[in-house]
Amino acid sequence: MSSLCALAALIALASPPAPKVSISWSAPTVAPRSVARATVSVELPDGFHAYANPPSRPELIPLEVRLVDAPKGVRASFRYPEGQLRTLGVDPQPVSVYEGTVRIAATVVAPSNPGRHTLRFKVSLQQCDDAQCFMPQEVEVRTVLVVAGQPPKAPRGTRR
Repeated sequence: MSSLCALAALIALASPPAPKVSISWSAPTVAPRSVARATVSVELPDGFHAYANPPSRPELIPLEVRLVDAPKGVRASFRYPEGQLRTLGVDPQPVSVYEGTVRIAATVVAPSNPGRHTLRFKVSLQQCDDAQCFMPQEVEVRTVLVVAGQPPKAPRGTRR
């Protein structure tokens, strides 16, 4: 049993701290079926980087944001910033990375029904320092999208 505890402690020491993730909406309330804009901020710990999205090489695991278990009619797309080219370790080929706070633009299509809608986003990434990369991580963040009012009316002659 003590060797199992020692292994768990070793794994914990070999993992970087989880990044801090937050979401801020550009408007506190949106209309039904309208586009809501948000910023997903991922604060990487000092001394660590994550691979940019899209990755500069196919074998690299990029930072990625996903909307999970979305309410009916809710869709999201994300626009990632450019990474910084860095040469790491003994590899002479530079790779595109994020360091510090990464801000990802999110566009979310609101549902048609008014109310407070809880949305779950997952951020997947592999953090590395200058000497090694660690196991991929996933961080979940929840936020509320407030939808107020009536959905926009369809133009005459169209069906919903």
